[in-house]
Amino acid sequence: MSRERYLKALRRQNPEVLPHQIWLPHPEFISDATGVDYHDHPLQASLRFHARYDVDNGGPCHVEDTPLPRPRAGATADGGVRSEEGFGTVWHNDSPFTEPEQLWNFDPDPWGPDAAKAVEPDYALQHYRWCFQPETWPQRRAGETAAWARLEALFPDKFTDGRCFYCTTFMWGICIFGWDVFLMALGLDPDRTGQTLRRLGDVTARMYEYFATCDGALFVVPHDDLCIGTGPVAAPAWYRKYVYPQFEKVFAPVKAAGKPVILTSDGDLRALAPGLAEIVDGFIFESATPADYMFETFGKTKCLVGGIDVRKLTFGTPKDVDAEVKRAVDRGRDCPGYVIACADTIPSNVPLANVYAYFDAVEKCRRR
Repeated sequence: MSRERYLKALRRQNPEVLPHQIWLPHPEFISDATGVDYHDHPLQASLRFHARYDVDNGGPCHVEDTPLPRPRAGATADGGVRSEEGFGTVWHNDSPFTEPEQLWNFDPDPWGPDAAKAVEPDYALQHYRWCFQPETWPQRRAGETAAWARLEALFPDKFTDGRCFYCTTFMWGICIFGWDVFLMALGLDPDRTGQTLRRLGDVTARMYEYFATCDGALFVVPHDDLCIGTGPVAAPAWYRKYVYPQFEKVFAPVKAAGKPVILTSDGDLRALAPGLAEIVDGFIFESATPADYMFETFGKTKCLVGGIDVRKLTFGTPKDVDAEVKRAVDRGRDCPGYVIACADTIPSNVPLANVYAYFDAVEKCRRR
């Protein structure tokens, strides 16, 4: 059973068939594989996708057949700005912040004067007032339960109910202030910058208190892009002072409720992973973190989601893809909490033949 083996992996219980998690912002592949135009009929395409592929978590999962907007000319499938290499980004918003002082003096009160300000409008603190209003939580839980029941009716046993949030601690600095101001502030005064993130982390803490009350949510996935491709953005000592203690505070309620905490982060995590491993139950890691390091260091003690390098899918041949999947699965097979995944996502610039090769390779070698 799909959900059963996914939960076994989260708890490091050696499922006989390795679970497979997929992030697939690739409308062309979904349409080609299902014979249904994904933009015109997203529900029908989702149903056909999951009938064809034995995915344990992720993939298209629309519950309505309302047509989806097509990307504008020159844009990527996810609406980002296309570069000459074919990649895209949606990180092109203008920041309402221009000076580090604005970051250091930021008021994290969701009802305060700064509550509506953020480079990424979805992460303006005014949207999270509900976290501070526990009297509204039962109604929110009821709505989420109803939405989950609808998903479960359409895709029985295909998904496992969990909770995730994009801005745990570090990401607040990026999503509210933008990279330019955040990095300038971090370089000029790392302590004042850390104190601002600590205050913002208190908003996250209230959210995780809510997650702990959601009985149907069986795990949580905090997201924080702590590193870039070459390693940590700041000195590891700064993370130990300002990020790790906040993580311990934020995750405490959900860990007390028995929910596994699986941290997602971009970049090369090797310098931080040993300290993080004392706090979290597992990692979703992307290609900048060498898979061999993660398997060798944490394969026996943590849930590991990832290991397949998206660069092989993007620039290799179908034979290269087959070899890459086999390499990752052969290393992860002995890890009791391994979940097969290309944790970078499989975006729309990956050739169709390589996406087909990826799914074929997973099915060939996923039995433990």
